[in-house]
Amino acid sequence: MPFRDRNFDVVHSSAVLEHVGSRENQAAFIQDMWRVALKGIFLTMPNRWFPIEFHAVLPLAHWLPAPLFRKTPRALGKDFFADEENLNLLSRRDLVMRARKAGIERSDIRTVSLFGWPTNLLLCASTQPA
Repeated sequence: MPFRDRNFDVVHSSAVLEHVGSRENQAAFIQDMWRVALKGIFLTMPNRWFPIEFHAVLPLAHWLPAPLFRKTPRALGKDFFADEENLNLLSRRDLVMRARKAGIERSDIRTVSLFGWPTNLLLCASTQPA
């Protein structure tokens, strides 16, 4: 991002992380959010383990290993969502790992749920000491 370090009090991203490509790109995106945040970041994204993938509107296919999942939308004419650059979902564990790789040691992962099933993950991290 073309902003100086600590330029914003809080940096927020909603449903963007899954669209920035590889795991490395995802970590770099979070790292850049962290860099420009003075007080902290708040990031939301779909939960990989919710049974319906809302971008391609496919049930369960995104639970398959990535190579098999990528074939499914392509076979259904949804090529855009078959490419990692356009859709790369994360689990709670994956999100914590990306945040740590971005230099965030302490974060809180919360969820938004539908009928008790977490649909979205929310990463909250403060630059302030606990």
